[in-house]
Amino acid sequence: MSAVAAEWIKLRTLRSTWWALGIGVLVSLALTALGAATVISRWNPGHTPDQAAMGIIVAVYVGVILAQLPLGMLGAMAITGEYASGMIDTTLVAMPSRARVLMAKAVVLGGAAIAGSLLIAVPGYLYGRLVAAEFHPSLLPAGAWKVIGGGTLMILVTTLLGLALGAILRNGAVASAALVAVVLLLPFVATVLPWGKEINRFLPTYPALQLIGQLPDIMPTWAAFTVLAGWAVVPLLIGVVVQRLLANRGGAD
Repeated sequence: MSAVAAEWIKLRTLRSTWWALGIGVLVSLALTALGAATVISRWNPGHTPDQAAMGIIVAVYVGVILAQLPLGMLGAMAITGEYASGMIDTTLVAMPSRARVLMAKAVVLGGAAIAGSLLIAVPGYLYGRLVAAEFHPSLLPAGAWKVIGGGTLMILVTTLLGLALGAILRNGAVASAALVAVVLLLPFVATVLPWGKEINRFLPTYPALQLIGQLPDIMPTWAAFTVLAGWAVVPLLIGVVVQRLLANRGGAD
């Protein structure tokens, strides 16, 4: 717990933390409100309360995942900034285990990502219900938790992927570029390849968009959640290995 507390103090005292969270949340909230209002205005009068509620939730979580890149870059900066400033040496004096430091950062950043998703989802949901009041939307229709879980997991995964890439590459610009490549560029490139659908099954973007109802199902729901979660777990494990190798080379851990 002391490692987690120390990482929380560092994260909340960094100006970049509040910039990343602020930009991600505010931009996503604005786009969520605009998107929800536009979509709801086109509904036909026959929308049932469950259909209306589901439409609101989907619109909200489309907005939530728009915050993934700022939070992913925050994840990368949380560790690369320490390498750039030399603060990593002070951190390792206080906590010699590099793996423990990385896991503590993952816990704190994961909490920040979930908090950020709630700051977007809750106001967005309330606004959507207000705009769609004439349809009398129900509270949580069948299928809502899949969308909520998928959208929240995507923003969590991208944040932790940024952290893992930062731990592996130890350069903020390179880690951020790699994050953008994985999240945005690779899925786009895959669509123009003959076997692109098969490639996209194993990239994080398609499973996330499938879970929030923006793309057709090409895999079972459990598989989509598994692939998405794997993009947080596997890179973090690689990051732990890299950090241990650095510790062995430097004689610490």
